[in-house]
Amino acid sequence: MHKPLLLLFSAGCLISCQKEASNPVNNFTWFGTQNDAVYNYVLINANQVLSKTDSEELHVGVSAAFIDSNNHQVTAVRALSVNNLLIQPGQDSTYSYNYGSAEINKGFQVFGTHVLITIHGINEADTVSSSIYVPKQLTGIITSFPDTLSVSKGLQLQWTPDNENSWGHVMIQLYYFSTLSRKSDSTLPEKISTVNLTVPDNGSYYLSKNELGSFPCHAFIGITIARGTQTEAILPLSRKRVYYFSSASLSTQPVNLAQ
Repeated sequence: MHKPLLLLFSAGCLISCQKEASNPVNNFTWFGTQNDAVYNYVLINANQVLSKTDSEELHVGVSAAFIDSNNHQVTAVRALSVNNLLIQPGQDSTYSYNYGSAEINKGFQVFGTHVLITIHGINEADTVSSSIYVPKQLTGIITSFPDTLSVSKGLQLQWTPDNENSWGHVMIQLYYFSTLSRKSDSTLPEKISTVNLTVPDNGSYYLSKNELGSFPCHAFIGITIARGTQTEAILPLSRKRVYYFSSASLSTQPVNLAQ
């Protein structure tokens, strides 16, 4: 696994789509302009939010940026397409597209598939097409989704392994819902560091008392599990090196901790 992807995971940059606006995970900045190791990137991010009432809530998005290695300014390319869908740049020359629920519900599939990304550079001859694998959906991370979790008892996590996950691991992230926690108990701290665990992608991991003990009782936490891939390509004429990242993740709703 190459350095940029390791930087991505070690920084805790997992994007999840919680329903609470104060989700701290959404405040992480994706690499790109912040990471000198990555000048140009395309990210395919697929997330499932797990809950009792809406177990199949899916969010799929594309993000991209192309950065001049000399002046570090963000620039647009002639065209970027994903599975033949043309992605238009924004006013800041970055690319962002989120598939709507109607598209996803009509049979759109990205988990466990290869996505075709095509980039057109300075002219038509400066074109590269790459097939990027997006890891399988992580269904059933928690067999019985708890509203309250006993720190002393821990929690058994379960998910579907992915034999095509070339990294061979998953990242488990435990993070603090500050606003929700302090609304319930004003004595709780404003900030608690996120817990990041890297474990084998074998479908099972037990969250111990020690790991959950990073958070006080009565706090609300979220749990995300994710796996990702990385490949790269070089545009034939402009010689831009582009990093392709894909991430499949599953996130819980806020869970209240008890003794």
